[in-house]
Amino acid sequence: MAFSTATGAGSTFPVGRGTRFGQHSLDGSQVELGLSHDGGELLLNFWGHGASGMNGRVQVRRTAEWGLRFWYLLAVGFLGDDAGAVTLTGLEAAVRYTQAPVACAQRDGVHAVFQTLVRPVGASLYDDWQQAARDLEDAGYYYRPPQRSRGKWAVYRFNATEPEVDFVVGMGGSDVEARSRLVALAGSAGNQRPVESSAVGRAQAVTDVVGWNTVWDEVNWRPYTVVTRNWVDQRFGGWIVWQLDAFLSAILAAHVGDPLLAQANIDAALAGATLAGNLAGLMSAHSQWVDRSHPPMGAHVVWDLFLRTADRAILDQAFPLLLRAAHWWFDHRDGNGNGLLEYGSSPVGDGHFVHTKLAAMDESANDNSPVHDEARFDTSSHTLDMEDVGLNSLLVHEMELLARMAERLGRLPEAAWLQARAAGLGELVREHLWDSSRGIFANRLWDGRFARSLSPASFFPLLAGIPTPAQAETMVREHLLNPEAFWGPFPVAGTPHWDPAAADNVYWRGRVWPYFNYVVYQGLRRNRFDAAASALAGAGAAMFERGWSERLSYENFDQRTGEGGSSVDAEAFYTWGALLPMLDDVDVVGLDAWDGITFGRDKAGRARMWTSRGWLDVEVSEAGTRLAVGSRAVLETPSRVRFRALQMHSPESFSFQVPAAAEPMTFNIWLSNRRVMASLDGEPLTSSHGAGNDRPGWATVEVPAAGKERILELAPVDDAAEPG
Repeated sequence: MAFSTATGAGSTFPVGRGTRFGQHSLDGSQVELGLSHDGGELLLNFWGHGASGMNGRVQVRRTAEWGLRFWYLLAVGFLGDDAGAVTLTGLEAAVRYTQAPVACAQRDGVHAVFQTLVRPVGASLYDDWQQAARDLEDAGYYYRPPQRSRGKWAVYRFNATEPEVDFVVGMGGSDVEARSRLVALAGSAGNQRPVESSAVGRAQAVTDVVGWNTVWDEVNWRPYTVVTRNWVDQRFGGWIVWQLDAFLSAILAAHVGDPLLAQANIDAALAGATLAGNLAGLMSAHSQWVDRSHPPMGAHVVWDLFLRTADRAILDQAFPLLLRAAHWWFDHRDGNGNGLLEYGSSPVGDGHFVHTKLAAMDESANDNSPVHDEARFDTSSHTLDMEDVGLNSLLVHEMELLARMAERLGRLPEAAWLQARAAGLGELVREHLWDSSRGIFANRLWDGRFARSLSPASFFPLLAGIPTPAQAETMVREHLLNPEAFWGPFPVAGTPHWDPAAADNVYWRGRVWPYFNYVVYQGLRRNRFDAAASALAGAGAAMFERGWSERLSYENFDQRTGEGGSSVDAEAFYTWGALLPMLDDVDVVGLDAWDGITFGRDKAGRARMWTSRGWLDVEVSEAGTRLAVGSRAVLETPSRVRFRALQMHSPESFSFQVPAAAEPMTFNIWLSNRRVMASLDGEPLTSSHGAGNDRPGWATVEVPAAGKERILELAPVDDAAEPG
């Protein structure tokens, strides 16, 4: 909290007002927050030490008035309805003039003690910590609150004549243990300094966004990543899970190496499973959208995490729920019975807008997109009268991956059903939702007319492998890369530039959405439009950086200017904004369901990716492409291309797909002074048995030119081994 005497106003710094989110590690070991109020600027740092406690520091960076008249307050207590009890010790005359009082908080067997290393001007107990700011506004800074023996919060008051205050929190199962830890941490308080990030590429931005928006859900007793802190209390009553956002937050957490947080977000999404089978689109304290779901992305996310971790338990938990959800779509969202599905809202529950066109549009996640303008809500079928190309394509992709899960789990009959259903639905999309007059997939009304408006969901068939090569080439060339349609300086346009609705610049009308960019990027990669995918990733990252320079992660962006803050309907610190910098990392080294681990590209960049075998670090520079496992470089090549299907058996034994090339490719392999056995599509390379490299521990392998992709396998052999 802060108070300015010049303006007579205090601030409790609600999220989004006077806050600048700095670095935030996912484990809470380092957090930085900038605060501003009426010309005063504060910097707050935390250094977490797990269950032992934390160190912290407040620094006054500037004020617009005499320091005596600018006040800042530290409040100590437990959040939630059951706030526990807080007392203050050290107020007696013997010590009050030489050291700060100690706040002792206790709840549910957890003890926390707090002390500043500088004496405060005052320390008082409150039941409502915000009352301390109101006291300053109402009575001024000379006011002394009534003394109390206990409260729910202890509030320490300082003014800017004390420009830096260190504080310590000790935690334990008893007061004695907590105090012991406080003393230990206090001894190192002066040595705490912000640690420079070791993140590579754009991972720090992703980490910071996910870190700040990851919270503890007091109601459901779980950690999860919210869409934005701004909405949790003010709009949704304390907790909120949008299904699609929770799944995408899992992708972001996995990308920066936190599989446990990724699983927690998957759990939050799956917790919305209803008795009918669907995963609720929204679950919160104020509204539960059990009548509608969200675009199906669960299998895509679960499979991604499984590939990274090789943990079958992930599939055991998620598969039954995702399979029921897939059945639900066919049972409840085929309004005209022709096999192609529509978004809708079932007559169940009391979620806001239930059984209306608005609710059906909500189910699509792109609520007010002009693609829905021509649709009606059919109350008898509970769906829109418009077959949705995005929904059907995502469901094909979901069933593809659910079939793979079923195979891994030994559930072969279900795998066969899923494969057949995916193939059948894909064929319906290819035949009935392809608008040959425009050369693109589009939504289709029940009367046979194609929807006039388009959206990036028209490219979702790429993700599902639905288009023929000719269809894919046509839609990408004539629509996606067309600057008068979806391309331009700030792709992907949420509404084609030629559509009058693009000028609305309101939410899903005329805005760029990171969710769309993510799915379109994945579809481009699946269909080997690598140049377009790289261009999209780079443009999105550059657009994100414009806001990130002010530590903002926008929910959406003006598709004509790239500005995030040009609309009041663009939340300024939204989790899925971090998909944009993530995609530029993924373009350097990433993971997908069709090519496995891929690395390298034709333009410079560096990124890391976490797998169960450790971190993969890839750098593309003028010198070529370099792959490292942890800190050890294991492969170098002067080629700047995309390599696919990387399989790491060990840092010295791996294989990957070499693209077709008109010239031979040279690879330097680190082998710790052992010889290399190399094979190409299973055939030994005769040139691989000599070291061919003057650097100790390295060997050189040359792959001949060829007009097709091949698998290069590399492994060390004992010196005594004979060449194969």
